[in-house]
Parts: sequence; structure tokens; C-alpha cells
Amino acid sequence: MAHEYRHSGERHIRDSAYLERIHPDIGSVLLGMEDEAERDGLPITERPSTRLLSLVVRAMGARRALEIGTNIGYSAIAIASALGDGGELVTLDIDPEMHERARANADRAGVGDRVTLVTGPALETIAGIDGPFDFAYIDADKGSYPQYLDAVIERLRPGGVVALDNLLWLGQAAHEPEDSDFHRESTPIIRAFNEAFLADARLDSTIVQVGDGVGMGVKRLPVD
Repeated sequence: MAHEYRHSGERHIRDSAYLERIHPDIGSVLLGMEDEAERDGLPITERPSTRLLSLVVRAMGARRALEIGTNIGYSAIAIASALGDGGELVTLDIDPEMHERARANADRAGVGDRVTLVTGPALETIAGIDGPFDFAYIDADKGSYPQYLDAVIERLRPGGVVALDNLLWLGQAAHEPEDSDFHRESTPIIRAFNEAFLADARLDSTIVQVGDGVGMGVKRLPVD
């Protein structure tokens, strides 16, 4: 088993490097933001996951999107760039400094006019934000994922898509709780959320093994 696990990990690294080589360049703004995040130790969405978000937004023709967890605006720029004409992304973050940096980055990327930043605790500020939204992305405090998801689903149109990051939790979600060498204190929270997310009757959902694990759910149409 250890032999298979090692070779699986090597294959994943090789495949990831190959896919990165053949994808188009992401541009100087996003490259600079990756350097900024690495320099300052900031957790931004991984590049392959960001590509997936952008593709989904573009494929569904989304015009109005919601994000919980702006950080420096890396995923916000990818989402906003993929919106249809006249689109708007409303993005929430508790940290005003992050929003200042996100605003500057969005302006540099040429999508500042599509991005509305709302600063404060998301579970408080979202109460004043009306739907419906076509698309939503959650990448914030993991302990609040259940509450964030409830708030987002209320504001998502039927057929709309919600995405969530870090559901593999750096590989820790796959390990059983008794395997203490692999578990952080927050790992059981992610494991419990994953099961609840996939069983949520309001959504048709899956977890995609890309980046650190991206959950995708489509809000089900109301039943007559």
C-alpha cells in the first residue's frame, strides 16, 4: 500500500506539472499576486482551482456572483473576469486591509468596476445583501462553512452554483480521526462538513479532486 501511495503521489506531481506547462499564461497581475501571497504567507485559492471557478462561471453565463473570503482578490479577479457583460461580484471579508489590497489588485486587472467589496464579519454583512446570485464561492473560516453555505443557498437562484475550497484540507480529510499524526484540530470539522454537503437535499453536489479539493453544488429546482 505504501508503495502504491508513493507512486500515486509522484504521478500527481508529474501530472500537475504537465498540465501547468500546457495551460496559457495567467498574466502578470495574477502572477504578481501569487508572489505577493507567498511573500506574506496569505492563503489564496490554488491556480488550478481558480481556473475551474472561472470556467464554471463563464460556462453558465453568470452575471451576478457572491464570494465569502476576499483575501487579496486572487479568486475575485478570476470570477469577475469570467462574468457576462454588466456582471457584478459582491465579495465579503472581515479584514479592511485585505480589501484595500484586493481593490488595488482588481483595478490593476481591469475588473475593479465589476467588484463590490463589503467589509465586516460575513455572517453579519450578508444579512444586508439580497439575492438572487448565479454563482457563489466560499473560501473563509472553515468552522463557519455550514453557516456560510446556508446563507449562500438562500441567496442562490435555482440552478445556481456554489463552490467551496479546501475540502481535502491539505490531504488530511482522507485520514481517519484516530490517525493523529495527520490531523489538525480542524480536520474533523472539514470531514463532517464534507459529508453534510454531499447529503444536502437542497443541492446536487460533488467534491472535485483539484487543488485542495473544490466542492461544487447546484441548487435544485423547487418541487411543485
